[in-house]
Amino acid sequence: MSDYFKRLLKDPTSFHDAPYDQAFTLTIEQIGQLHLEGARKRFIGLRPGLSVLDKLAREQGIEAIETIDDIAPLLFPHTVYKSYPLSYLERARFDKLTKWLGGLTTTDISNIDATGIESIDDWLDLLDAETPLTVAHTSGTTGKLSFVPRTKEQWRQTIVHSATIIRDWWGHGSGPDILKDKMPIIIPGYRYGAAAAQRGNGIQVDLYAGGEDNALFMYPDARFSADVASLAGRLRAAEARGEAGIGDIPQILLDRRESLLELEQRRPEDVRHFFEEAQRRFGGKDVYVTAMWAILFDWAEEGLKRGIKNIFGPDSVLLTGGGKKGKDMPDNWRDQVLEFLGFTNFYEMYATSEMMGLCIKCEYDHYHVPPVIVPFLLDPQTGVPLPRKDGTVGRFAGLDLMPNTYWAGLITGDEVRMSGWETTCACGRTGPYVHPEIRRYSEAEGGDDRIVCAGAPEAHDRALEFLAELSM
Repeated sequence: MSDYFKRLLKDPTSFHDAPYDQAFTLTIEQIGQLHLEGARKRFIGLRPGLSVLDKLAREQGIEAIETIDDIAPLLFPHTVYKSYPLSYLERARFDKLTKWLGGLTTTDISNIDATGIESIDDWLDLLDAETPLTVAHTSGTTGKLSFVPRTKEQWRQTIVHSATIIRDWWGHGSGPDILKDKMPIIIPGYRYGAAAAQRGNGIQVDLYAGGEDNALFMYPDARFSADVASLAGRLRAAEARGEAGIGDIPQILLDRRESLLELEQRRPEDVRHFFEEAQRRFGGKDVYVTAMWAILFDWAEEGLKRGIKNIFGPDSVLLTGGGKKGKDMPDNWRDQVLEFLGFTNFYEMYATSEMMGLCIKCEYDHYHVPPVIVPFLLDPQTGVPLPRKDGTVGRFAGLDLMPNTYWAGLITGDEVRMSGWETTCACGRTGPYVHPEIRRYSEAEGGDDRIVCAGAPEAHDRALEFLAELSM
């Protein structure tokens, strides 16, 4: 038994800074043992302090994890992270929202007094200031945001983990060690906010870039507002119903409208400044860039229009994912992004906001599931686990063993094909992997927000435009 395997078996959270290439040398038998014992550890440890998991276990009649398939009935639909009444947001009942969130984490937040809080942003700031949590939200198609109760320490582990992937994915030490040898960090988005895409920004700036002086954001002083994201979802829902808008704008947004409109009005200047600073400060240098493909394409398209290409050094690094996200993009969209950036060293992921682990794409276009994620394919009609046989198609679900304060067992809205149980991928990495053809089930089945959200900034911008129109 290798020291690496024993380390993960004893403590799955140690995977966050373990040599990443070794994760894909384990045998199928070792992976199976890690999955079963890790799931048992998480179930036993979390159930007493996690009311929602305890309730689900009692309803399913599961008192112990005896087999891998015993986990499947305990997986949450992703909607559990937005299972509160929408009225909590509409009526600013953040005291009740706090109590609801407390049922999803073993972190004690019962002493938090949220009375008087009027906005989602202020509520999240309160939790940041007075609890070990750094709650992340995802976008929602109805305005009902999901809230994931990750801790500050888990966010740090997530950022460290991403660095080990970059360092070791093509072999131990094959990539830059950005924790040791800092790189400028470039993000074509918001510097602040509680959305999953922004939550790790500060830690990345500190650990990867060595400080703010070595970082550049499209909107360096702006916040991706959870309240505006919620408004964007409500606008989308109204549009889907054939309505022109929504009648009840949260008062807090009306009160802050002037500052939000200022953000909207200065966006062209922010974009111009971003391009100028990118060229002036980091042109030709090796940098670390992270953003979803759809956002990167918008950036690249604008840059290429300005005659800007090959902007960064050839040994730069890109961490990305999300695909086209339904965006209308040309067939050569990926080539355009890489032409603009000036390098081809990218790491492409399949992931969800609720899990800490990332599935990275190999040279054969397969997303490899790390051994600390227990993957399932479920029958989309019955929810029954499908056989672990190569080429099986079903609804993707999984339990991430790294989070130890919340149950990261999730049923997604994605239809995927999975292999690696019987035959190793041609790249040589062992273990299960997801084929690149990932399809969403209908939204009625819960197909929104599964792949790391890339469309959220666009929706956020539309909501700001809506507020601007109200003042005309």
